[in-house]
Amino acid sequence: MSSMLLKIINERASVREFDKRRRVSDDLTRRILVAGIRAPSAGNIQPRTFIVVEDERTREQLYDLCENQTFMKDASLWIVVCADVHRHLRAAELTGVHYDYVGVLPFTFSVLDAALSLENMVIAADSLGLGSVIIGSVIEHPLEAQRILKLPKHSLAISILCIGHPKKNPRRREKWSHKIIVCKDAYKDVAKEDVEEYWKRFIMSDIKRSGRKPSMHELEELIKGGKQMSYGAAYSNHYTVKLVKNTNRKLSAFLKKQGFL
Repeated sequence: MSSMLLKIINERASVREFDKRRRVSDDLTRRILVAGIRAPSAGNIQPRTFIVVEDERTREQLYDLCENQTFMKDASLWIVVCADVHRHLRAAELTGVHYDYVGVLPFTFSVLDAALSLENMVIAADSLGLGSVIIGSVIEHPLEAQRILKLPKHSLAISILCIGHPKKNPRRREKWSHKIIVCKDAYKDVAKEDVEEYWKRFIMSDIKRSGRKPSMHELEELIKGGKQMSYGAAYSNHYTVKLVKNTNRKLSAFLKKQGFL
């Protein structure tokens, strides 16, 4: 059983092609949600909330918010994972205690707990023969998500987990190697040759995922470090200065208003 769990963890990949004719049953949905509930939590405060979105109007609004990623509509199960300190504060108040469990520390705990639940649900979905993909762009629009989902103060929509029956098994994307991610005793910085070696594997992996067989010439052209295809350029073209600054501004203002900062 343990080897099967490790196999699921090591081979799991995000799914972006769902069979829209098949829905995730209520039984499977409950089992996935219970896996999220059973995730570890600092002090067992459990500052997280899962919102199962079934209403078509609400889905449409979230879909627009998340850059109209078409595959979302083919996934039958949507779970919005929220960092939620509100419930803890409210529960304490209802039992006659008021205290200032607000600020950066509670916010950090709530994000960590939400992430732990998210991973549990992702693994649970795979173990049940389903596929999933995590939509992170909802966090770029905190005020809009709060309005759509009627979130209270001290809560934040972190991501949307879309789950469904996959049309086919997706190929895994390449990851940084063990020698780069794992440091011994102290932090070890990445070197240029490490980046180049990783980028070669990443590009080759992505070409294979597309179903094409790359030629050596094509691979060399892609990884030679040109401005359009280098590691740094690829990410900075996606996460532009404008996007990052605008999102930082919106998130900072929202988190201050919510009592997280």
